[in-house]
Amino acid sequence: MDTPRYALLSGIHAVALCKDVDGLYGEPAPLPRVVHELRGCEPRGELARAVTEAVVEGTSPLGTLHVRTPDAHTWTFTGVRVLGGRGDVVTIESDGGPTRSYAAPPAVPCGNLVRVTEPEPPERTHTEVTFLGCSPRGKLRDALAAGATEFGAVRYEVLRRVGSGFHQADAGRITAWDTSATHRGLLDLTVAFPRTGLIPPQRRRVWDVFFGYGAPAEPGTWRRFGRAEREEWLNQAALRGTYGVPGIVPGGTYELDGTDIEDETSFDCALGEAVHGPGRAFSGSLAHVTLVWRNADASRSRMGVLPYAAEHRPPSFEELVDRLRSEGARVVLA
Repeated sequence: MDTPRYALLSGIHAVALCKDVDGLYGEPAPLPRVVHELRGCEPRGELARAVTEAVVEGTSPLGTLHVRTPDAHTWTFTGVRVLGGRGDVVTIESDGGPTRSYAAPPAVPCGNLVRVTEPEPPERTHTEVTFLGCSPRGKLRDALAAGATEFGAVRYEVLRRVGSGFHQADAGRITAWDTSATHRGLLDLTVAFPRTGLIPPQRRRVWDVFFGYGAPAEPGTWRRFGRAEREEWLNQAALRGTYGVPGIVPGGTYELDGTDIEDETSFDCALGEAVHGPGRAFSGSLAHVTLVWRNADASRSRMGVLPYAAEHRPPSFEELVDRLRSEGARVVLA
């Protein structure tokens, strides 16, 4: 088959390679807030503090919580808010979950985790995603040959032409399959997919650019994308690294086109291209080099000169220039 764009995996083994997908890209549903009781718990540290505050105030934000159960498994809750505590029972609300943690972080020992919130019906939590033009293999091929009507939960991977994939995550159960209407001799596989796992469409557009061997080769390609897409552009550019591109030349001069620089993300996209070429990210030092910032007035007008009166804010034009100069670069505004 032509170069596949997606793989379905059972465990560590691929059970299908697919040419395309329908329904994967869309705005993901927010994680549901779920209430759990942590029973037989020994609150300590930040959890003990949050329990005390919740008893007084009604609730207390906590953030991320790791819990270890008697079977030696560690579970991670995110977006945690402590709702109260009574004896050795702590009640929390969190973003879905919990998820199994394999990194062995410091964890609070608890005897049992009990979900209080009733699960939502599958039709509200899942949607159908169809992987198109698939070539089954391994366990899935055997299941098809045996006449099975569905297949267990799988993971999916968004592939690139060479190297590791763009993205991998849980997909769900394969609930149906049929002869592909668009890819002769192959199958379309339908998966019960979690709505929270849908991928924003802008990520696909960036992945398409980086799918090829050396893409992108055209300068300024990042300019066609919006802000969220540019953040994914930087992620992919960083994964490409700087292999095969010239290093920084001390005393050298580099030209930065500021026409479409409007924030720190677009600045980083433009700087990586100016120093290393299209589709590259810059993460080194510009000490002892000259950076000529062309169309600096356009950048200044978009970014502003004075800092915003906010605690978490993007840097202004002047702050970016000062940062470059403090790192030892000679910045020429043109």
